[in-house]
Amino acid sequence: MIKLRKSERLLSRRERVVRVIAVLLIAGAAAAARVFEPAALAAWLPLPTSCGAVTGVPCIFCGMTRAVHYLLCGDFARALYFNWLAFPFVAALLLAFAVTVRQIAEGRKNVDLVVQVTPRLASVAFVSLFALWSLQVYLAVSGDKRELLNPQGPLYSWFVR
Repeated sequence: MIKLRKSERLLSRRERVVRVIAVLLIAGAAAAARVFEPAALAAWLPLPTSCGAVTGVPCIFCGMTRAVHYLLCGDFARALYFNWLAFPFVAALLLAFAVTVRQIAEGRKNVDLVVQVTPRLASVAFVSLFALWSLQVYLAVSGDKRELLNPQGPLYSWFVR
């Protein structure tokens, strides 16, 4: 069960510092994602950069770095091409950023997020993730997104014929 409870508790000095660091990290990560071309950065890494490169088919988040980059650059069509989940991801990140900045400015915690993992919630989460993964594989295969697929991967032959 997920609940949002209103809270009026004042932030301690440590909590305020943690929130300032979080805001700076989010802003820095967004700036880096906008400035650096993800395809160019992949050449610097010694290992494949995604599970799609290893398994042959994309995971739920394959193409997310490129999608966020293009979304932040204003190229919505390319962001949608690489991974449509970048849109709700960036929206959630902006919401978290705004709530954190508000908490810093007011010096108090506005809401408490309470997550109680129940068997029902875990089952719904698992089914939802499996459905999202299936959709991502379908979109990659049907759209012939070669940059998200690896013909040498062990799962590729099961999904692509």
